[in-house]
Amino acid sequence: MNQQTPFLKSVKKQTLAEQVAETVKESIVSGEFAPGAALPTEPELAEAFGVSRAVVRDATRMLAARGLVDAQHGRGVFVTHSPIAAFGDALLLALRRVDATVWDVEQFEQLLLPEVSALAAVQASDEEIAAFRELVARNMQVIDEILTVWWAADKMPEAEQQRMWASGREVIQALFQMSHNRVLQLLAQPLLALRNLRYWEEPATTLEAARQREADFFQTLVTAVASRDPAQARTHMRARMALPPQAETAMRQTAVGEIPHIAVSPER
Repeated sequence: MNQQTPFLKSVKKQTLAEQVAETVKESIVSGEFAPGAALPTEPELAEAFGVSRAVVRDATRMLAARGLVDAQHGRGVFVTHSPIAAFGDALLLALRRVDATVWDVEQFEQLLLPEVSALAAVQASDEEIAAFRELVARNMQVIDEILTVWWAADKMPEAEQQRMWASGREVIQALFQMSHNRVLQLLAQPLLALRNLRYWEEPATTLEAARQREADFFQTLVTAVASRDPAQARTHMRARMALPPQAETAMRQTAVGEIPHIAVSPER
């Protein structure tokens, strides 16, 4: 009995540009071209693949769209250090298009961070935990410095806000690294890019209270990992990440990527 194989109909034929892009992609992924390395020139690639320069240009555009290369006018095409930043930007845009809020990000973190901490409590080496303690201490020095200088000001400069936030992100990224899970390690950067600072409208709060709130959160990370007990690590993190109802309300009303204003002193 002759029966036509249905799968043959669905096979997509690749164009020459797609074939070139796929081959170069595999060379990048395999490490043949290291991050920052320049690809062969357009004429060299055209000769190597036996295609026109127009095909090479199309292939280059495909690779750039995937975040694998950066075409610099007058200099050449270079392998990017990591396509993950482009993924983070795309994720943020996708969330904005579906009207995601700050609460969507916060809720995801409340699910994820306790599990990352639990995994790190098991997987991290003694050396990694010691380095993590030092990193948290340096982060608190940055926070203390910035809060001391700008606490009494009407508004903290954008550059200082970003410096404080970047310092905190470095700590969370280190936590993800200690999980020793490749997926979590890779996703740490784009996931953290979704998060933003929060503004707590608490006029009666003192500088010392603000410092203590930050110290409590980051110290909880150290305590969770150093416990070497995944169940205990989860418990510590879940308790620390709990927020008052007013915070959830404010976050639900704030678009992802924006800073929520929470009119209540957080009970932590």
